[in-house]
Amino acid sequence: MFKKIAFLFIFFISFSVLAQDPIFTQFYAVPTLTNPGFTGSMRNTRIGLGYRNQWMGSGYNLSTFYASADKFIESIHSGLGFSALNQNESLSDYNFTQINASYSYHLKLSENWTFFPGISLGYGFKQFNFSNLILGDQIDIYTGTILTGSNDPFLNNDKVHFFDLAAGGILYGENTWFGFSLKHLTKPDIAFTESESLNLEMFLSIHGGYKWIINPSNFFPEDSFLFVNFNYINQGFYNRFDFGTQLQLSKFSFGVLASTVVQKITDEAETFLSVNPTIGLQFERFKLGVSYDYPIGKYSFLKGTGEVTFQYFIRNTNTRKRRWQIKY
Repeated sequence: MFKKIAFLFIFFISFSVLAQDPIFTQFYAVPTLTNPGFTGSMRNTRIGLGYRNQWMGSGYNLSTFYASADKFIESIHSGLGFSALNQNESLSDYNFTQINASYSYHLKLSENWTFFPGISLGYGFKQFNFSNLILGDQIDIYTGTILTGSNDPFLNNDKVHFFDLAAGGILYGENTWFGFSLKHLTKPDIAFTESESLNLEMFLSIHGGYKWIINPSNFFPEDSFLFVNFNYINQGFYNRFDFGTQLQLSKFSFGVLASTVVQKITDEAETFLSVNPTIGLQFERFKLGVSYDYPIGKYSFLKGTGEVTFQYFIRNTNTRKRRWQIKY
């Protein structure tokens, strides 16, 4: 009986999570997912990969895979990009795929400040395998047994398609960056039944960071920096604020982020969600990042969340490097 209760508990959690957009703790390592304004921001060609496995070791996994490529074209002062996102949930065999094309324009405001407005157009596809789910008319509340078969019309509608629109912008200074993005501007209908309407809530993200240059010494090698990053997201009633630091010592970096809730849904809800240590390796042509979210509080039994991100850079030989460019 306990297993059935736990199964149902996780099932309801999964529906709450799947109503939200996929997110990455290493938001700075999947830049075009965070904000279309990042398209072409490295002034070269960038290929990126990201993998996130949520609640590892709990027997219930929510995995997200992200792949992207973006390029700066100096002749039109613009960045062009393409990305694909896939999320799969093990309990209901839920699968979400979205393909996006993004564009940004690089507008120089002054000698030290530049603004990158961006836009992204996407096509999304959501699918459930409802035969794996336990629906309401299958639960006998008196005996605690699960019945086979269901007459729920939900079973006849397991696919939904939609078009999507997102916009954002990044403001760059010499050692500072600040951005915002807003996804699902058209609030597409993602309902699985024709008799109902379920509009996808707009997704707001406000993010930024600062880089301190550390002078070389006996303790710090050349190319040492201290980064401070933050990312606030809000979608419907869900909100999250990630903040932390990362110390880069030449080609190696390590740091820690904290995930918190700014506005709690109920008084009993947790304020601190997780503590997220990160490590990274950086060479001339690639970056590798690894992080693990350690949950705090009542849901720690769901185990942690692991992420791996990878970026590969192909230098544009005809592009001049800008003095204000920040490595993030």
